[in-house]
Amino acid sequence: MASFTGAGDELILAIPNKGTTIDVDISGTYNMVIDLEREVGAINSGGWELIQSYSTENATVAGKYSSKNFNERIRLFLTTDTSGTATVTLTDNDDKIKTKWTDQVGNTLMELADSGLVLYKGLRRGGTEGVVNTTVALALTAEKHAGRIVTANHATGFAITLPEATATGNAYTIFYGTTVGSGNATIVAPSGDTSFVGGVGLSTDISGVTILANVNDDTVTMNGSTKGGVKGTWLRFTDVATGIFMLEGFLCATGTEADPFSAGVS
Repeated sequence: MASFTGAGDELILAIPNKGTTIDVDISGTYNMVIDLEREVGAINSGGWELIQSYSTENATVAGKYSSKNFNERIRLFLTTDTSGTATVTLTDNDDKIKTKWTDQVGNTLMELADSGLVLYKGLRRGGTEGVVNTTVALALTAEKHAGRIVTANHATGFAITLPEATATGNAYTIFYGTTVGSGNATIVAPSGDTSFVGGVGLSTDISGVTILANVNDDTVTMNGSTKGGVKGTWLRFTDVATGIFMLEGFLCATGTEADPFSAGVS
């Protein structure tokens, strides 16, 4: 799900199988032209063809699309923005569990679904969605994001929220492919019960600094300059103990480096 507020906003869905039915939903108070498009050529080719255009003001859209190829990608793309906010969703309802492995008492250890392999006591591997892109605020989950790279690509900063740390060993990696131009990009713990231990490199040039998270720090704030958030910034949070994420990464910055960590979650 995403909120469209400006021309160029997009929501992309990768579909592993041919003939998969996708729900297309648009709602809100808005005056926009939103296109449903299919990628042409190789994956990440950047070429898109129009499937359908939605332009009725404030329309509640509940449509469907059936994938034409294996490993197909579709997107909703905001071409014209006049006013308002549209809430858009692309839902793959055919992501079926094919095989499940459990331990001796019935706890799920691993599932094989259409979209890939989920390891419940480790990282997610495989499938066609190794990289998950977002242009809006996002709450990470073990099922959808552990073991993957989440790319943040919007010039206006937004929040990414981690799950609670419960000693799963799951790792969450966030890469900023677009420099934060306005506001702040934040990565936050879901509550004051979870915090960060570790540190990151922060640099504008060859010298740079290393900054450690203080006790109870649970928020990373990047402003696109002194505190990181310049394109190329990345952080990894590994769930090493109940209430503790091990933190590592490198923050690309401009100006005089400043501490991006704080205890901001109540």
